[in-house]
This record gives sequence, C-alpha cells and structure tokens, in this order.
Amino acid sequence: MILGKTVGQIRRSKGMNQSLLAGGIMSRSNLSRFEGGKYYPGYDKLILLLDKLEMSFEELLFLHQDNAPQVKRTLHLELTEAGNRYDFSKVKAISRECRSMYESTRTEAYYHLYLLGQGVLIQHHHADEITALNEIAAYIKPYLLGVDKWYLYEFKLLNNFLFTLSSSDAIFFGLRGAKEFDRYHSFPESRTVQQHLLQNLSILCLNEHNYEQSLLFLEKALPLADKTHLLYDKIVTLIYYELTLLCLKQKDSAAELKRYLNILRQLDFEDSYQALLKVCRRHLTEGL
Repeated sequence: MILGKTVGQIRRSKGMNQSLLAGGIMSRSNLSRFEGGKYYPGYDKLILLLDKLEMSFEELLFLHQDNAPQVKRTLHLELTEAGNRYDFSKVKAISRECRSMYESTRTEAYYHLYLLGQGVLIQHHHADEITALNEIAAYIKPYLLGVDKWYLYEFKLLNNFLFTLSSSDAIFFGLRGAKEFDRYHSFPESRTVQQHLLQNLSILCLNEHNYEQSLLFLEKALPLADKTHLLYDKIVTLIYYELTLLCLKQKDSAAELKRYLNILRQLDFEDSYQALLKVCRRHLTEGL
C-alpha cells in the first residue's frame, strides 16, 4: 500500500512542514519521496513518523482506506444496501459484476461477493445463476476449513454466509471462530465483528431451540457488547440472553426481558421492538 500520500495529508492538516516531521527520523528528501509514492521507509521509521503525528498505525490504515476507496468494499456496501431495499434486480447486477471482477482478477473476495448476492436472491425466491443455498455452502465450507488461522476477513465471511449453512455446520465453525478470537482480544475493530457473529450464531441456535448452545454464544457476546460501546447491540444481546435463560428455566420472571424490550421502544427502535417481541412470543407461552 502507498501510505505516504495519506501521511502527507495528515502532516499538512497539522500545519507541519516536511523538515519538522522528518527531523531525527529520515532526510527531508526521503520523506518527500515517501509522500510521493517513490520510497517506502522501514516499519520502525514509519512508527516514529506516526508518533510525531500523534497517530496509531490502525488509524492511519483507516484514514488511508477512506482516501483510497476499495472497489471490494464499495461493491459490498452496494450489495448490502440493495438487499436491504429488496431491490433484487440491482442485487443480481452487482452479483454478476462481482463474478466478472473475479474472472478478470482472480481475487477470491470478489467471488465471495458474487456468492453472497446469489444467496440473497435465493433467500427471497429470485434465484439467478445459482439455485440452491447448499451449492454456496459447498464452496464456503472448504474455504473456511482450508485456512490455517482465521483473520478478520474469515470472521466476517462466516457471519455473511451463516444463512447458507446447516445449524450443525454453523455451530462447528462458530466454535472454531470463538477460539480464534483470542488472538484479537486487544484489537478494537475485531470486537464489533466478534459480537455480531456470536449474536447471530446464538439467534440461529435459538431458532433451532438449541438453547444451551445459544446461551454459550451469548455469554461470549455480552462482554464484547460492553466493549464495543454500542448501546443498541448490547440491548439486543441482553434480550436474547434473557430469553434463552427463560427457555432453559434458569429464570422464573420475564421482568428483565420486558425491561430491555421497553428500552428499545423508548429509544425509538420500534421496528426492532416489534420484531424481537414476535421472536420472544414464539419461544415463550406466557409472561409477555
């Protein structure tokens, strides 16, 4: 990656000239070459530059990605938005565009986006070039099994394709993912990814009335919901947690569950409130 251009933009925004930033680290001419994309310093020198700029490497990467939008990320966002709007003609078009990108670049992530689009179409009875979810699962499962160590991409991939897997396969990969999380405990971006994955796994288990397994995933998701500082995620996780405890007869009263549901309504998440209330009523015969 050419990070120098982003470093230059940060430097200028802080009112620093090249001589000031480069001083004690590298020559001004080398910094100029770095910002122009003609030279890349060693990692130790880059860290020293960032220290002068009062910036972490993670923040630099984040800003760099914003300054140089990724085609894959843009296609993923467009695909997600089209699916959320039930614009299936656009989902089909983006999915096929991703397949074309894969054929020209052989970049695996484009093929995964193609499969994701095809899966959304199958889910909503608008099947296109692939007609069954198990065809998609037959591609995703070997990929996940073939990776020695999971990184954030694999966690996100599993989360995106949970709906194509059987519950037993989803639980198998979910348990593996939970073990892999340990390496990322101090990396902030991973917490939201982990929390969403664990919550979605718990919902899948809940739908299968596998309450013990649902509780296991929820107990791992709750501390992450605290760390992400996302109030909505925390409340939703707590709703599923309370529901699972009631289903397991580990609680007698639904008072806490109703309290968390009412918080959603008070925060004006009416659609979420109604959807989660229906879920609760499917599993509880009384108390709501």
